[in-house]
Amino acid sequence: MPKRRCDERYGSCTEEPRQQQHLYLVLDDWRYGYTIRKVELPLHSGEDAEQSLPRPFFRFVAKHELPHFFTSAFGTRIIAMHTMDSTGAVPVIDISTRSVIFGPQYNYPVKPIYFPIGNKLFALDSGTFEFCRCPRGDGLPLGQPHAESGGMFFDGDDEWSWVQIRMPFHRRHVTSYAVHSDGQTILISTKSDAAAATFTFDTVKREWKCLGDWALPFTGRGHYDGKLEALVGLSEDPKTLGWLYSCKLPGANSGSRQCPAPAWKLNKERVFSTNPAERHVGATLVYMGRRARFCLVECVCLEVKAEDNSGEASSDQVLLKGDNSGEGNSDQVLLKKSGGGPERSRYMYRLMTFVLKYDKMEDLRVKCCRVRYYNVPKKASPEFGENPAAFWL
Repeated sequence: MPKRRCDERYGSCTEEPRQQQHLYLVLDDWRYGYTIRKVELPLHSGEDAEQSLPRPFFRFVAKHELPHFFTSAFGTRIIAMHTMDSTGAVPVIDISTRSVIFGPQYNYPVKPIYFPIGNKLFALDSGTFEFCRCPRGDGLPLGQPHAESGGMFFDGDDEWSWVQIRMPFHRRHVTSYAVHSDGQTILISTKSDAAAATFTFDTVKREWKCLGDWALPFTGRGHYDGKLEALVGLSEDPKTLGWLYSCKLPGANSGSRQCPAPAWKLNKERVFSTNPAERHVGATLVYMGRRARFCLVECVCLEVKAEDNSGEASSDQVLLKGDNSGEGNSDQVLLKKSGGGPERSRYMYRLMTFVLKYDKMEDLRVKCCRVRYYNVPKKASPEFGENPAAFWL
C-alpha cells in the first residue's frame, strides 16, 4: 500500500490513503449571510506554503456575527442554529451533496456548546441542556417543499424536536468539555470561584454524574485520539497560551465512586505563531480524524506597511499571497520586517497541520508540521477572527 512521507525535518511520519476529507471554513462575508470555503490541507511536503483562499463552496442566508452557532453533525452536514427563516427552521447544509434541508428551531441560543454523537445532537447553553435526534437513524428524513425558502422542512411523523434535560451546573462556569472514547459519554469541567468539578453525562441513560473535584487542564473543546489514548486541547491560560495539553481519559465507568484527576502533559512547542509581527487574535483546534493529526486554524493580525516608491518588495519583506476570489479582498499582503511607510491591519488565517507524538522521554511533541496563510475577507466580522468556524468533513 503506498504511503506518503513528511519532511525529514519534522521526524518520520506516514499517512495511509483513505477517503479524502477537507477543511471547511465558514465566514460571514456575504451580504445576505455566509459562505463556506472548501480547503485542501497539505499533508506532506512539496506544496506551496502560501495559497489564495478558495472561492465560496456554498452560500446560505443567516444572521451575521455568530460563529458559535455553527456545528457539524449527522455525517457530512454543517448546521447553522440561527436563521432568518420565518418558520424558525434552521438550515442543515450537506456538503457532500451541496443541498439544504431544514431542522427544528433551537430555543434562542446565547452561547451554545454542541456535541454531535451518532444520530443525536446535544446542545448546552445558558440555563438549558437539550438534544434532538435525526428522525431516521443515520440519514435525514425527506420533507415537504418549503414555500418561502425553497428548501425542505419536516412535519408529521418526521418532525424534529428538542428535548430538555436538567443539568447540575451553570453554562457560565463551563471551562472545558469533550466526548469520551466510548462515543456516548460527554465530559464537562466547571470552575466556580475556587471550586472545580468534572461531570459526565451518559447520552444513552441520560444521567449526570460528578466524576471528581478537578477540571480538565485544557480550555474549551478537547478531542480524543486513540493513538495517543488521550484528550487533546488548547491552553488559554496566559502563562501557557498557545500550548497543547494531552490528558489521559478519566474513568467514566467508576460507578458511584469519584475518580482521581487524570494525568496530563503540556507539549514542548508553542503551536500559536511565534512571529513577533503576527498578533494572535483567536484559534480553533480541529481534529482530523485519526493518527493524532490536527489542524490549528489561528487568526493573526499583521501590521502591513506600504511598498517603497519603486513598487517592488525589498529583501527584508515577506510576501504572503492573498484572496483574489472577488469577495472583497486585495490580491496580496506585503509585510515589512523593519522600517517602511504607514501600517494598516490585515487579518489572516494561519492554518497549521501537524501530528502529535510522545518522544522517548514520553514528552508530547509536534511533528510533521505544515503552515499556510489565507487572507480573512474584509467583509467578515471580527467574531470569526476570535472564533474561527472550521470543520473537518
